[in-house]
Amino acid sequence: MSTIRQAIITLLKDQEFSARELSPIIGIREKEVYEHLAHIARSAAVKGKLKIQPAVCRDCGFEFRKRERLTPPGRCFHCRSESIIPPKFLIRE
Repeated sequence: MSTIRQAIITLLKDQEFSARELSPIIGIREKEVYEHLAHIARSAAVKGKLKIQPAVCRDCGFEFRKRERLTPPGRCFHCRSESIIPPKFLIRE
C-alpha cells in the first residue's frame, strides 16, 4: 500500500494531470491535492522534476507563467474573466 503522495508521483510520471483530474483518482478533495503537490515539489526525490503547465484564460488566452502558487488564479489579470483552465502537472525524469 502506497501513500497518497507516492500515488500522485506514480500517476504524474505516466501522464499530465490537473488537480481536479487527480482528485477522483486518488479519492481526496482537490484542495488536498494542491497541498500534496506543494510537498512533492519540495521533496528531494522530485526536486526540479515537477513540471507545471501554467493556467490559461479561456477568453483571452493569457498564460500565467510567472505564477508561483500551484492553484489556479480566480480571474484573469487582462480581461477579468473567471474562466480559467487550471494548471497541469507532470514529473519528468
